Amino acid sequence: MKMWGLAVWMCSAAGAGAQSVDLPRAAPPLVNLNVVAKDARGQAVTDLTGDDFRVFEGSKAQRVVSFRPNEQTVKRVMRAGPDEYSNRTGAPMTPVTVILFDLLNARFEDRGTMMNQLGPALERVEASDTLFFYILTMNGTLYTVHGLPEGNGGKAAAAGARPWTEDSKALLDKAARELFGVRPVGVDVDTRVRMTYQALGSLADLVAAAPGRKSLIWISHGVPISLGAGSTSVYGSVDYTPLLQRLTATLDRAGAAVYTVRQPESLAPGAAAASGGAAARTASASAATPDVPGITLSTEDTLEQFAQLTGGHAFMTPDIRGAIALAASDARMSYHISYEPPLGNWDGKYHKIRVSCARKGVKLETKQGYWAFADLAAPGDREKAALETVTASAFDATEIGLYARLTEHVSATRSVELAIRVEAGDISFVQAGEVATGRLAVGVAGYLKDGRRELFPTEEVAPKLTAGQREEALREGITVEKRLALAEGVEKLRVLVYDRGSGAVGSLTIPLARK
Repeated sequence: MKMWGLAVWMCSAAGAGAQSVDLPRAAPPLVNLNVVAKDARGQAVTDLTGDDFRVFEGSKAQRVVSFRPNEQTVKRVMRAGPDEYSNRTGAPMTPVTVILFDLLNARFEDRGTMMNQLGPALERVEASDTLFFYILTMNGTLYTVHGLPEGNGGKAAAAGARPWTEDSKALLDKAARELFGVRPVGVDVDTRVRMTYQALGSLADLVAAAPGRKSLIWISHGVPISLGAGSTSVYGSVDYTPLLQRLTATLDRAGAAVYTVRQPESLAPGAAAASGGAAARTASASAATPDVPGITLSTEDTLEQFAQLTGGHAFMTPDIRGAIALAASDARMSYHISYEPPLGNWDGKYHKIRVSCARKGVKLETKQGYWAFADLAAPGDREKAALETVTASAFDATEIGLYARLTEHVSATRSVELAIRVEAGDISFVQAGEVATGRLAVGVAGYLKDGRRELFPTEEVAPKLTAGQREEALREGITVEKRLALAEGVEKLRVLVYDRGSGAVGSLTIPLARK
């Protein structure tokens, strides 16, 4: 049976008179940047403001439409009312880090070496509750060592639980027994490249709605960008650049910075003959593709481009511990900047980005450009993708603080009422005279017993607040009320709020007492 719902909106800021007005149906596309700022000692600079930054595409300054710090701090928490659920716990937001150990593109001799480095590196990790670990197997699947929460509204490990990293040696030994072996017949270079990209895309989907900046540490020899001269008799000429472009765009939209760690070259044939330059590059590339003798396939370029296009870092030595430490440091404090390029800029080409800081001595690290795919420029695509992501995620998104009280009515049609409060301090407002206006899209998703998800219609809400009303809204929130009729089998609801001004999103999962 398909769900249907009647939405009744009463928009107010704790009685402060917010109004619902006609809005454009969709926001224009934005480019989002996560910028890490460091001083001369490599320490995070935490007190910058939006006025300290300027963003350029080529030589043209861009119009910044939103700015906010991504801090690993306690998010603002309003006082919860009786029987209210919230996505704000009062605990610091700890960004998610995912490690992917790539067996698919590894030489047999290198596997044990990397496993021996992984164990000690994991044991020294402090925040293990948001560290997750997968292995890309030789048949292209993801093997879970310690996985992200599954299911909508899933939770990470309970506070105070024994860190899984204390058992990392036993977990790695188990994985080695199950996964080490000969690569399956027929898995050639082209197949491995496509398997690798599919696995990385799956991880992007898994982490997309996790709060804050996400880090993906990819330990790999890498994959080639292209197959060219010398391989035409087997594969033909293959250019994987379009796959790389699309995948890095997906990772970027998910807010995931990729930190690539190149697996060791010391055991690769010919690596000892050259310690640097083109010879070493050729030897390492050939080592990464042992089933295509004599063909030089650049894999370092791929690893570097993943880092550059997502704002991460490429380690060309097997420094796993350093990669984990840098990813954690970068995620601890960064700045989220969104700018709105002209629609004409979405031309399918690569656009270089430069971000400058007015404060002297500050070094900025962020992605160096993006691929301006024309199909991403359709107004509303960003909003649609964001809501679909948080609907499917195992996490509740916490960029926007939400509180909600659910009232269930016993009747033949099974209806519920939701009283939703939105944290006004997390919403961007545009000031016009004495009134500040926000632009929100608010929806609800229902989750059925059989795993299906269905969305109620998204509504447009625009709170218009005077200075006094906004002060009250900061204390009590922006209130939205909704009445829904549910289908049989709905077990829980998820409130979805998207800020059309900044691109921030919040979600809150609420279980139903009567199923």
